[in-house]
Amino acid sequence: MASFLPRFTASALVLLGIIGGQQAAAQAPAKQWDKRYGGSAYDGLYALHQTTDGGYLLAGSSESPISGVKSQAKRGYWVVRTDANGNKLWDKTFGGTSVATLCSVRPTADGGYLLGGTSRAGLEEDKTQPNRGGDDYWVVKIDANGTKLWDKTFGGTDTDVLQDLQPTADGGAVLGGYSSSGVTGDKSQPNYGAGSDFWVIRLDANGNKLWDKTLGTTEPEPQKVALCLTPDGGILLGTSSAAGINGDKTQSRKGGSDYWLIRLDANGTKLWDRTIGGTGEDYLYALAPTNEGGFILGGHSSSRAGADKTQPSRGDADYWLVKVDALGQFQWDSSLGGPNSDFLFSVQQTTDGGYFAAGHSYSGQGGDKSQALRGINDYWVAKLNPEGAKQWEASYGGSDYDFLSQARQTADGGYLLGGQSHSSQGGDVTQATYGAADFWVVKIGGTATATTAPKTAGLLHAYPNPAGRQVRLPLPADAPRAGLRLRLLDAQGRTVATQPVTATAAAEVPVTLGQPAAGLYLLRLEGPNGYLATQPLLVE
Repeated sequence: MASFLPRFTASALVLLGIIGGQQAAAQAPAKQWDKRYGGSAYDGLYALHQTTDGGYLLAGSSESPISGVKSQAKRGYWVVRTDANGNKLWDKTFGGTSVATLCSVRPTADGGYLLGGTSRAGLEEDKTQPNRGGDDYWVVKIDANGTKLWDKTFGGTDTDVLQDLQPTADGGAVLGGYSSSGVTGDKSQPNYGAGSDFWVIRLDANGNKLWDKTLGTTEPEPQKVALCLTPDGGILLGTSSAAGINGDKTQSRKGGSDYWLIRLDANGTKLWDRTIGGTGEDYLYALAPTNEGGFILGGHSSSRAGADKTQPSRGDADYWLVKVDALGQFQWDSSLGGPNSDFLFSVQQTTDGGYFAAGHSYSGQGGDKSQALRGINDYWVAKLNPEGAKQWEASYGGSDYDFLSQARQTADGGYLLGGQSHSSQGGDVTQATYGAADFWVVKIGGTATATTAPKTAGLLHAYPNPAGRQVRLPLPADAPRAGLRLRLLDAQGRTVATQPVTATAAAEVPVTLGQPAAGLYLLRLEGPNGYLATQPLLVE
């Protein structure tokens, strides 16, 4: 019987680290390749995901006409689908004549994706609902081939900026951003002050609003918002605040601006909030769940050692990672930086229980940074062990600006880094520029893949789905009967567990899931000679 145990023991972490091929040595993994994608104007990548066949879905915003590798003239959200080596398979643009800024893309249980961002457009081309006023939240649902299924607009009469979204176990989604609108349009609650507050919306499977919630203080709060779902179906909102105790904020300010966590239940009722910070300016940009039920927070800090910050600053601004438990209680922190400014935008727990932090750096060699700048700023990534100590770090860039937005561990144990590059060919950038700025992705570590036509993944039919603690998996007729292995990936693309599979005479395998957090997972059956079959699996 195959068994998955998402709540890792120490021995399981060691086993997964060995199986995943995760490098624990101090030396950074080798760069495998880099690719850029763009048209003749501005194109910025803000989100990426690995697909079931080992390729990638890259998403951002584009202002380019048909030019370069861009096949449609519209402005708006731009999605590029590639194979495992970064070669473009197709691209799609969703928008019209107006600018739309994408913030997030997330895989859904049906194999498609939710795209989220901000638009001030009215009815035009792909946008089927009128503008509410100023900027609005705009969500687009696409299938695995990039075909648009529906779009939805949410807003009040003022500015509403969507900054993150997360699919839910029932096929819906949670949206999070900030709003300066009063009780108008889709917004049912007033702001606390004259500025902006945080605005959370819960959607059903068809994109219809179920409820919305305004959270904030009397201080203006136009800060970055990041979302995580909790095992009980609730929501953790991470952001930054310069406020003291007022509104929804129950703890005193530590410095100029602090990390601020807000925990909601599945109906949007606030359960608690936590303030974490040093004595200076601290800005949260990313958070992710951890295997034992806690969370890892990431952003940048200009604070010296003091309050919650236990390590001295390296430069003007440093990466600052904070580990908290399931109740938001501080456990440890880690600072990484060079002599100038370093800004973290992505953090993820890795298969060995450690952490991968990524952003961009204006620092040259010094402090935690071992390499000189290639240009004005570079991608900068760091691997940490489970206790937050640095294992290795590396920089990638060209002769100009290179801004990293997101990085993810890949199925082969490597990492894909994505953002936008203004650099011409040179340094780590191997292709000439298409326009003012292009999508730029860098693959490091893992296994280099020969350039071949992508292998189409087969489909699994484990049942029941949605699942509880156990499913049954009929083995596909074309599956090898030896050398099979099941892997379970969470919605962030992390390998939660891996287990060998022994074929039976009945060709059906019982799979015990243990007690994973409710949410979306991907079940992968892998075998010799590149055999692959997959299935999105909802755990309730």
